[in-house]
Amino acid sequence: MSKRGLQYFTLSEIEPRVWFMLTGCNFHCKGCFRPARDGGGTLLTASETLERMEQACLNYYGKVPAEAMITGGEPTLDKVYLLSLVKGLKEKGFEKIVLMTNGYALGEDEDYVTELEEAGLTEAHVDVKAFSEDVHNSYTGKSNKPVLRAIEKLNASGIELLIQTVYMPGIVDATEIEQIAKFLASINKDIKYRINPFVPIFAYEQVARRPALEEIERAYEIASKYLPNAIISRSCYREYPTPPPQKTWITVYPDLTTKRRGMEDQKEDRLRWLSGIRPRESVVKDWQKEEWDFTLRHSLVGISESSVPQQTEVKEEKGVGLLNVKVKFPLSLHELTKTRWTELDLNGSTTIEGVMKSLTDKYGDKFRETVMATDRDNGSINIKRSFNVYLNGMNIKNLQGIKTEVHGNDEVIILSWVSGG
Repeated sequence: MSKRGLQYFTLSEIEPRVWFMLTGCNFHCKGCFRPARDGGGTLLTASETLERMEQACLNYYGKVPAEAMITGGEPTLDKVYLLSLVKGLKEKGFEKIVLMTNGYALGEDEDYVTELEEAGLTEAHVDVKAFSEDVHNSYTGKSNKPVLRAIEKLNASGIELLIQTVYMPGIVDATEIEQIAKFLASINKDIKYRINPFVPIFAYEQVARRPALEEIERAYEIASKYLPNAIISRSCYREYPTPPPQKTWITVYPDLTTKRRGMEDQKEDRLRWLSGIRPRESVVKDWQKEEWDFTLRHSLVGISESSVPQQTEVKEEKGVGLLNVKVKFPLSLHELTKTRWTELDLNGSTTIEGVMKSLTDKYGDKFRETVMATDRDNGSINIKRSFNVYLNGMNIKNLQGIKTEVHGNDEVIILSWVSGG
């Protein structure tokens, strides 16, 4: 019987949901950020995988959840295994079964997509690494023709489809993204398309720098001309109306050993993996440069475990007065603000718009140009798509947007996106 390497299951503490982390990959992406690509794990049949998943979920949730995410590595390497896994999930009552894939095997096999749909797959997330054949070959070691065929097949099926591309300056930039957007629009202009920024600290090879906000914004503007459902990825996890109280997630290993893990565990996993190709000290130094952003981000989703010591070159500011609003900035704004956070004096109450105007007064027009967008038709201002703003842990999009009221002793956090390769 077909077997695949299983690294672990992940159980969400936010709501019942299970991830399958399968090992091995048919691509050799230079900027990959997943240790699972290199194989390993415990070899299991689909039936054995399902049995252990069910036991893990019953032990933790007391029931089998309704949503499963199949990822890796590359989940499509063994067709018999994957079809059995998807079919088994459907039989166990899963209502949402999501496949995260590079699409290559789906495009090589004429019947793969149809069989997955019949087995019960409800959604597919396909990574399009590049549109140009030479770029794709150089970056992944494989042709992109099967990937493009897979997208056509998935679009023609009843499987919900999301396409993702990582913006890598000098490799996959605005020109490549425009070609991808044109291709997708020629199939279905309503396809969901997400642009993720490359983050070199996570990457197997640091093949590119992290893109600037302006570059991502430009790529979005180009893609959205063809695809109205194009978005910029702002984070590596789903957003929720309220921050969950959990500080960790649950990892269940194939032997059903369970461990509550947090960012320090994930950090150590990646450090061990990346230390195989470059000095650990270099990896740690790169990580520390962006650790403040992780602290801000994970404080919102409830998985931050410890505070980050203040860096010597970044000072903190504090306003005067009894009713202050604290504003915390992401790393991408530190060069402009020269601080991780500041406090603004308030007379009574204001709005997020008022806070942004006060920050513009404090840091100049460059702050406004970087963070704010102005509607050309009516002159109204809003937060750029490449940023999220949170008030006391809640995304202002789930409140009253830029008109959300802010009072003394409130905390505002500005976050930019983060992703991998």
